[in-house]
Parts: sequence; structure tokens; C-alpha cells
Amino acid sequence: MNEAGSLSNLRILDFTGELGPYAAKLYAGLGADVIHIEPITGDPLRSIGPFYKNQPGTERSLQFIYYNAGKRGMALNLKEEKGREIFVELCKGADILFESFTPGYLDELGLSYDDLSAVNPRLVQTSITPFGSFGPYSTYPGSDLTCSALGGFLYLAGIENDKPVRISDNQAYRMAEVYAAVGSSIAALFAQRTGIGQFVDVSCMESVGMALETAAQCWDLEGTLRRGRGKEAGTATIHPCKDGFVVIVAIMGRNKGMWEPFVQWMKDEGVEEWELFDNDHWVEQSYRESKEAYGLFCHIFERFTMKHTKQYLYDAGQAQRVAISPVSNGKDLLENPQLIHHDFWKSVYHEPIGGEVICPGAPYVFGNLKWRLGDAVPLFGQHTAEVLGECGYSLDEIEALEKEGVVYVAKS
Repeated sequence: MNEAGSLSNLRILDFTGELGPYAAKLYAGLGADVIHIEPITGDPLRSIGPFYKNQPGTERSLQFIYYNAGKRGMALNLKEEKGREIFVELCKGADILFESFTPGYLDELGLSYDDLSAVNPRLVQTSITPFGSFGPYSTYPGSDLTCSALGGFLYLAGIENDKPVRISDNQAYRMAEVYAAVGSSIAALFAQRTGIGQFVDVSCMESVGMALETAAQCWDLEGTLRRGRGKEAGTATIHPCKDGFVVIVAIMGRNKGMWEPFVQWMKDEGVEEWELFDNDHWVEQSYRESKEAYGLFCHIFERFTMKHTKQYLYDAGQAQRVAISPVSNGKDLLENPQLIHHDFWKSVYHEPIGGEVICPGAPYVFGNLKWRLGDAVPLFGQHTAEVLGECGYSLDEIEALEKEGVVYVAKS
């Protein structure tokens, strides 16, 4: 951290695509100089929706806009020898390299970690791949779905004997990227203190395994499957209301102290048949798991919830110390008073679309470090000439490199 309260002393190379961009974004948000390198054919993320106003285009991907705001961008062809020379030159001055190439690809190009660390012993190279850089699965093709499935996350998202459920967006990728950012910061700190860099290997499958709470332990110690409870009455169940859905945890285990406030709330609201909740058999998990209990709970509780909005149910339930919450959609999040109070939502203007995109803000708040979304999103090849100039290339050399298909330079 420099005296200005940012990480501007760090230079990060981000050669990732659909997998990996959030790791470098976390550094860009704290002021690091992040250079997003795209292949000469363009970052695949540019072609992945959703798109601004549902109109596809390489400069209209909302994912690309969000994950790359605040970075500089250049286009480089590693298949050309001169492109590989430029890449090595960039690595000479970098603190961290994030990449998501298939294991072995950079080695085949003569750009292995041993090759790169020979020109920069302090370099931290972080590889983010579906299954890691080593082992029997390392070269297998993978996707967010396969990583979620193999890592066990997909199974846990299901209920009882229903089929597994995929969480929206690429959650397995995001998990790996967060671990990559944390691991890289530790390795970078070590490099600053010792002058020794290292290769950081991040596996999506293993990262997913870290998110399974006590699933493995439950099976190992109890022989039970840790899955969504689904239809255990009042225990993490979802119910309809006037304008959407709410989720409620009125009781867990035999915790009568949780159940009693819920019963009191139902009584205070004058809910029809609330008296049926005032019975100790609701404290027994075996009863709550029965079809009879679930049907009765839904019959009484939903007759009440369907008369009210999720905001009313949230406010009223919280006032009674009942763990109930709205199931928020995008509109709800934008209007959430807690997020508004913290000025969470930020906007970035993107010239090609002629409009602003609202994005999530800081994932953390520091006392001294200052977070920022970033002033702009790099156009394809926007900073190629700028970055090459910093590496000592003349304008004539840059123009020749572009003609040879080694780089792409955006026209101003």
C-alpha cells in the first residue's frame, strides 16, 4: 500500500476470460494497475450475455463491463513469437499474473513459470483452472456446471430426493476467483519481503469443496446426507406472499426458544388457527418432517402471508425476533434501504453503449484503503499502444507489430 491509501504500486496482469476476471478485479478496485490481456480474437467473455438492453455485441456484455471496469486493456497474440516476447517483457515488471489457460498450454509456448520467473524472480503466477494444474483431471475440459457438480455444490442445492439444482451465474468460478485473489495477496506479500515469487495453483473443484459447510463431516461421522431441508415445517422453508416469496427459519432442531416468538407473532397478528402452533410437538423434528405437519404449517402460515407484502412480513417478523426474510429480486436489491445507506450500488459509463451500467460496489470497507469501481471499461485493444510504450516500444514498432498480427491497437 502506498501513502495515498491504494495498491497503485502493484502491477497485475490479467490473462483470463470467462473464468478468472473477478480475482484481478478485486485488485483493480483497490487501485492496482491491472492490465487485462485479451487474445487477438478477443476475450470470450465479450460474447457472453446478458447484454446491454438485450442487444448482443462485443462491447455490450454486462459481465465483461462489470468484471473489467477499472482495468486497462490490450490485445496480444501469443501464437506469434514476437507476441510471446512482449508477454515476457510484461511479466518482467509484474507483481502478479492471473491466467486461466489449460494446464500445460503456456509451457508448450515456452512461457512456463520457470521461464517467467527466470526474468522476474518476484513474480507470482496464479493459475485458475477447473481442476488444478496437476493430477488425473488436470487436462479435462470443465465448466462452471461440471465444477459445481464434481465439487458437490450442485447436489447440496437440491431438496430431498429431487434432482440437483444449479445456482444462477457461475458460482463455482466466483469461488475460485476469490480464493485466487486471497492466495495471490499472501504470495505477493511473501515476495515483497523475500524477493521470491511462486506458482499459485487454484482449482475450481477444490474451491467448491470449501463451500460445502459440514457435508463431508455429516457423511463421515453420521452417515447422513447434508442437503436442503425442503419440507421440514418452518425450518428454512419458502412461502408465497402478496408480492413474491419469503423464507422463514422459525425453528432449528429442538430450539423451543426460536419457536415461541414465532407463535407469539402469529397470535399478535390474529392469524386464524394460530393456536395449533402452540403445541410442543412442533419442537420435535420428526413431527415437523411429516407430511401432515408441513401441510398444516403451510395452510395456516400462507393464509397469513398471502395477505401481506414481503417487506411487511420482514419488518413485522424481525420486530418479533423471528428469522424471516424476503426472497429478493433485482429490483428489491436496488431499492434495499441497507444497501442504499452504504451507497453500495455504483455506476460506470461505457462509451460504446452510450449509457451507464449499475454495478455492485465494494465487497469490503477498509479504514485506510479506498475502494473504487473504476472509471471506464477498456475497449478491445484500447491500451495496447500505451502499455507497449511503457515497455519501450516505439510508435513505428507498435505499428509494425499490428500489421504482423501480433497485437491489436484500438483506433482513437
